[in-house]
Amino acid sequence: MLVDPAQLLDDCERAWLEAGEPSTSEGSESVVRRTTLVLEALVAYVLLAERSDLPRDTVFTRWPACTVHAVALGAQGESTRLAQLLSEAQARVVTARPELGRRRTAPNAPATDASWITAAQEAARSLGWAWQPPATADLPDAPSPVPVARGVTAPPELRLGPGAGSVLLTLPGGPETAARQLAADGESFTASPPHWVLPGPVRRVEATDPTGTTHAVAVVDPDTVLLAFAADGHRIPLDEPLPAAEIHLLHVGTLETEGAQAAAVELPTPYGWSGWTLSKVSLAGVTRLRTSEAAPGSWLDVAVGRSFGWEGGATLPWLTGEDGAPVWHRPPALRLRRRPGEPEAQHWQVEVRRPGHEELLARLTGAPGALLAPWQDVPGPLLGPYEILVHRPGRRRGRRRLTAFLAENVEAAPSAEWRLLAPHGGLAPTRLTLRTSRPVTASGNVIAFAPYEIAKGIVLRDGTNEFHVQALVPHSEVRLELDGRPLPWSVRPLDIDAADLVRDSALTVRLPEQAVAVTPELALVVEDTTLITLTPERRTRTRKGDLRYSLAALTDTVRDCAKAELRLLVAGQSVHVGTVRTQPIAEDVVPDGTGLLLRGLRHPGELTAQVYTVFAPWQQPLTVPVDDSGRIPLPAARRSAGPLVVSLRVGSPTPGAAPAWPRLRDRDTLVLRRSPWMSSVIDGTAARTTEYLAGRGTLPRGTDAIPYQWIVAARGRDLQACGAKETAPAECLQALGEAGPDALLGAAGSSLRSGELAAALVGSGLAALRIREVAEPAAVRPAWRRAPLCALLLTAPLLPYLSGDPAYGIDELYPEEKELLAEVGQFLGGAGTAILAGHEDPSRTVGRFDAHVRILDELPEIQQQAMWRTAGVVPRGLLDTDTRTAAAWQAFRDRRTLQYYAGREECEEWLEAVGNFLDDGHDLLVRAFRDRGPGALRGPGEAWMRVPQFSLGCALIARLAAAGDPRAVRLERGLRPLWTSVAAHAPDLTAVDLALAECLVTTETVRATG
Repeated sequence: MLVDPAQLLDDCERAWLEAGEPSTSEGSESVVRRTTLVLEALVAYVLLAERSDLPRDTVFTRWPACTVHAVALGAQGESTRLAQLLSEAQARVVTARPELGRRRTAPNAPATDASWITAAQEAARSLGWAWQPPATADLPDAPSPVPVARGVTAPPELRLGPGAGSVLLTLPGGPETAARQLAADGESFTASPPHWVLPGPVRRVEATDPTGTTHAVAVVDPDTVLLAFAADGHRIPLDEPLPAAEIHLLHVGTLETEGAQAAAVELPTPYGWSGWTLSKVSLAGVTRLRTSEAAPGSWLDVAVGRSFGWEGGATLPWLTGEDGAPVWHRPPALRLRRRPGEPEAQHWQVEVRRPGHEELLARLTGAPGALLAPWQDVPGPLLGPYEILVHRPGRRRGRRRLTAFLAENVEAAPSAEWRLLAPHGGLAPTRLTLRTSRPVTASGNVIAFAPYEIAKGIVLRDGTNEFHVQALVPHSEVRLELDGRPLPWSVRPLDIDAADLVRDSALTVRLPEQAVAVTPELALVVEDTTLITLTPERRTRTRKGDLRYSLAALTDTVRDCAKAELRLLVAGQSVHVGTVRTQPIAEDVVPDGTGLLLRGLRHPGELTAQVYTVFAPWQQPLTVPVDDSGRIPLPAARRSAGPLVVSLRVGSPTPGAAPAWPRLRDRDTLVLRRSPWMSSVIDGTAARTTEYLAGRGTLPRGTDAIPYQWIVAARGRDLQACGAKETAPAECLQALGEAGPDALLGAAGSSLRSGELAAALVGSGLAALRIREVAEPAAVRPAWRRAPLCALLLTAPLLPYLSGDPAYGIDELYPEEKELLAEVGQFLGGAGTAILAGHEDPSRTVGRFDAHVRILDELPEIQQQAMWRTAGVVPRGLLDTDTRTAAAWQAFRDRRTLQYYAGREECEEWLEAVGNFLDDGHDLLVRAFRDRGPGALRGPGEAWMRVPQFSLGCALIARLAAAGDPRAVRLERGLRPLWTSVAAHAPDLTAVDLALAECLVTTETVRATG
């Protein structure tokens, strides 16, 4: 080879990380030649690794993008092409370096194409890519953990996670399955099987699998504000009566029942579900149930007859499926539903399959209320996941689905049934012993858990297939709450910033019930001296072993301490459960050889760094652990990627959580501005945009470039501050404005939230763009899933058809247009549909900064947070009261910055100009504008109270301009610079006001034409 192979791989690795996963079509001749050289270099290093007694995965892990692209080239065309390329590459390498052909170990040829494809799949998953080889199922050596699916995609399901610590969306498929694209209430995520952890309450999740099939999963119904889960964690649909048994209820407000009083025990709230309560409830004797926050009349019936579900059987409490489902070592029976008075002649049909497969394993029928053994005709051994479909014979509508993971004749016994916290962190070590009966075998018979190991993966085999399960033993753990929001559980001592103690902070400890016979105290210790002790809150309905300690009382005590420890005094031991620090985690970050080094590191425990690339802000951050010396290892591609942003997080990363762009003002966010950058060797839109941000070349144009332009425009100020091209945000805003409707459609590819898009919509002028017709409804539909605010503006010409006015008969529309309008109510909520129907805005004064907000401004921060905390607990439409309140709270928290803009003389002049404009023939709009007024101000220091009125006024003018008013067009252009600055600091309020303005302008238009 005429080039240094390591340099070639490093350069291509960085370039391909920027360009993304390989395309399905073969590239140009130069690309093929370069990729062939990369494959040859990889083969050389694999041979070198094997000769050095190193695992070949070392090579694939170092250069994952090169691995994927090289294998993708060989996987195109004939099935033998990859093997041929590998064989030829090996021959050239051995000819040049004969010693690599003489192995110290048994031969394991690099030319085994199936092993390379498996390595490429692992590499793609590590990068979050959806790449899959075109014909994996045809490879004779490819592992097949389950029988090959035949065109059936199992739908994702909602379930309660292990230990009830989270809410999961199961994603069917094995570890080799490509990632899913998810849209949760308009916010985009990428997740891989077996599950995705919901970051909080949402109304709906849409999951798109690799085949392009989209499944919609309803999560929270704002009318019932309650989710029900069976004892095994699967969700109980609320369109059927709840079972008269012990279940879990996740709800807002207190439970109200009819019939008997429900016996309930409150459990710690799942991760992300702030403001909700998780209760373990027995519904025996209860006839109806609701929560105090439910809509009037939203009662849920409790079954009087037989309920549909599992009965009997036995689970192994120390084993779970990868999605958290219990493992049954004695298969359960299936109870068929029977409602009172239902005739026995109407039989149910039961079908047993593997999830996602068409092959029928068993079929049987039973009368309503019957107890069936669905496994009696299923070929043994009963091992792995099974799916039960129950429906009326000849009917698919109304069918019910249950799943069960079976491990017949598998037994497990732990050395201790509960793992306690160790005095200096972690858990007491333990062992789990497995016993199986042939043909079932396990990958290990004795599983040993180290102090910081919570779960371990095990593979169960039946001689043909293999299934992955998790082994874990119930254990103690600790969790921090900030602003009433529960953070993830941890078995390590928590790191607590002293500045967070005033944020209604609390520490929850989970212990076995027998350990709290004597109430444990929480002590604040400085240099072995106990300064203060805390007792847990008295909560009569909670589990005895779940202890919650409020930390607000420690605020003054730790103010003058550099560091203090929190120790739990339990059962005669002093257990270290947390450290309170008054200084940042680290002072600075600098390059250090093959990675980064944190200087002035003060964090004593587990620490995770998320590394963002300034010149490629669309890339997912690299998440890596920080070692005890403060070193952050980086792959070669990141070491020459230019400026970096390092966001430090205590503990391990939250599984399933999508990292957001960091706040540069956070003291645990560090910026490395002086970092080398090398130009890409790969041509593509992403690579050219990176070069543009680095100051080389021009801004890429065209539809492919639009998502990148949105991201740069939305994060422009931060990128400028970190060293990106100074004029990049302004040039991207101009390019988006020139792209017009194509820019609104392209926003769906940016994965930005509505609030993040709002400021760019304003600055680009797209907020005032006139859309005369919806020419291609099918093209707009994807935008409703991932950029609903832009989709609303694109759908604006159809909104009058939601008014109910005879002049706009909805029957005049095509089905595709009706589908777009069906999304409007889901996005806007009841308040939006009410306004469009010509009714009074039910939340017209929400978001106004008036005398009540002035009083709030004078309160301590902890009381301010308590006043606003109920906002956003229940996910609702953009124009519903809770969402508007949450948007106003965001603006209120940034009121000191907004004061700078609102205090300008031009702001008052523009407010007067908007008022005068609306007074001239826009009665409905001017009334909404006046309702946002702050009233009389006490002085110039309260100018920030004008922000909500200014925001709505600008939005009204922009939507009038979009409706074709030439005077509004001129006024909007004058307002735009100041409005853009305000929108950057009140993005959610801007999104609300754009949607509200569109509804009000549409209503005014309908009234004028009627």
